Amino acid sequence: MSPNETRSLISLSLTNVEFDSSDPIAYAFAYITLSPLAILVAYTTTIIARREVVSINMFIGQLACEILNAVLKKWLKEKRPIDKLGDGYGMPSSHAQFIAYFTTFSILYLYTRITFSRNLWKFPITLSMIILLISVSYSRIHLNYHTSKQVLVGNIFGASFALIWFILTEYILRSFGMFKLIVESPLAKFFYLRDCSCIPNIIKIEYMNWEALSSKQKKK
Repeated sequence: MSPNETRSLISLSLTNVEFDSSDPIAYAFAYITLSPLAILVAYTTTIIARREVVSINMFIGQLACEILNAVLKKWLKEKRPIDKLGDGYGMPSSHAQFIAYFTTFSILYLYTRITFSRNLWKFPITLSMIILLISVSYSRIHLNYHTSKQVLVGNIFGASFALIWFILTEYILRSFGMFKLIVESPLAKFFYLRDCSCIPNIIKIEYMNWEALSSKQKKK
């Protein structure tokens, strides 16, 4: 490349969100719309710290849902309401599809696999997740990154994919012993992978185990 030639450069700005600085609501939504990035960090942290196969399964489904979104955008080729905002096409909204998958899968797992001493705790958790879903989805409309239709379609595809993925993995593959086969493999044992979905009130049991070990340490 000669010294006189110029290169075409692009920027990688994962946290770059443009909004009207005079709009205080837009300022708040600029942070809310970054929630998928925080969720990705949570996925990584949870997988490393907990070693639960369900977290890995949910994350794989999330990635598959993102691939589906990219394919749909290439196929539909619908522009964003403002071309200069965001990269690529706008239909369906990847943020809306991401958060819809995350919320739907989480709620399904919450009500079918997790038990608390008081299951009333499930209601505020579910409500919080739905509020997050609505907030992230609306933020894409308010900030003019997507139209209402693009966000709605993203929500539909995300929720539908989560439902299909949940049934396929948590019911069909689990019934065939796939999860048991995974956790009993030498590789899974090497990385201490586990499947606690069949254990009721795992939080209480883990606390009791910690309490017992802590008492033994104190006696020493």
